[in-house]
Amino acid sequence: MTISQIYEIAKKILVDSIKFPTVLGEAYEDMIDYYREQLSEYGIHVTIHRVPDEFLRKTLPREFNPEKPRFILLARIGNGEKVLQFNGHYDVVSPGEGWEMPPFEPVVRDDLVYGRGATDMKGGIASILTALISLVQERREPSVIIEVALVPDEEIGGRTGTGYLVNELGSRPDYVIIAEPSGLDNMYIGHRGNVWGIIRVHGKQAHGSAPWLGDNAFEKMLVFAQEFLKRYRERVSSRKSNYLYEDERAAYPTITPGGLLIAPGSINIVPGTAGFSIDRRLIVEERVEDVIGEIQELLGQVSRELNIDSSFTLVESSPPAFTPPDNKYTQILGEIIRKNTGREPRKTICIGGLDLRYYTIKGIPAVSYGPGEVGLAHKPNEHIRISDVVRVSKIYVDFAKRFEKIQVDT
Repeated sequence: MTISQIYEIAKKILVDSIKFPTVLGEAYEDMIDYYREQLSEYGIHVTIHRVPDEFLRKTLPREFNPEKPRFILLARIGNGEKVLQFNGHYDVVSPGEGWEMPPFEPVVRDDLVYGRGATDMKGGIASILTALISLVQERREPSVIIEVALVPDEEIGGRTGTGYLVNELGSRPDYVIIAEPSGLDNMYIGHRGNVWGIIRVHGKQAHGSAPWLGDNAFEKMLVFAQEFLKRYRERVSSRKSNYLYEDERAAYPTITPGGLLIAPGSINIVPGTAGFSIDRRLIVEERVEDVIGEIQELLGQVSRELNIDSSFTLVESSPPAFTPPDNKYTQILGEIIRKNTGREPRKTICIGGLDLRYYTIKGIPAVSYGPGEVGLAHKPNEHIRISDVVRVSKIYVDFAKRFEKIQVDT
């Protein structure tokens, strides 16, 4: 195919896909049907897996619409023992306010396409599908399996998307590229982890007219929180990661308190319990279980010294993801990016969370590399350059061809 033909294919897939408002289960089936139709036009075999309704009900809270069906699309070309998988999530976040145009009515201005999901990450999916179509049009069957996985729900944690693909469907590729917007000269070789929890301080409830009969948990919480956070931050302040992060400040563990506050909810009582949330972010060298233990150990220590009764409840945790920068596949991907862009790609750790963890926790090397700018994700007037979508699709094609020849010691 000519460059202009590839450009038009990428543009069509990108523009059409933005029209589907794929937020929290909405339009998921229509979106998957569209992608299947586009691939089927080129003779590419597609399999659709519907995530079981029971799994959705037990996994997703009510606000995430568990009654709406979720679908995973798998497309494959080639034959062989090795599997190279390209992963993309088709769900997007709610548009929010501040748009200059309707967010699900894409606008094309020269090389730019505007619309919710343009950067995060329907642009990446357009690169993946354009690359797969380009490979098929060469009429040469790869001697490895090139697999595409399009998944839902990354924006709400991925457990019913990539998590289901890996943990329930047993996906075990040899290498994974997730087409998240990384920028053309950057690839994410990992991301930070998190531990979310609630610290509660306990007192004795009483009527507000007789506070001497109670023991005010809120006042105790103020004292406790100040001491706990001071000591915890001192403890982790020298714990710097050995790797490059997209923001150097993220190379240290962080703890953010108070995003959620717990109280009885009545003015005229002495609160018997008061609590605050903590959002603890892990560098890639840390383990979730160690961090939970560290929090509980310090909690006990401060409680004893201040004579304040406290407790910790884990709300959610997610491990960091990491693929060593000297991984053979990753090194060759870097060489191909440099050849196509003229720039040496940085290999950084993403400060947020991605679906990489579902693979790396199983020992599967995975990185994120895709078109778009990170700073545009989730913002109004989100947009992407079609030419960047095309350039990344060319990088995917070149890497798929090299993947056949890569020998990796196991």
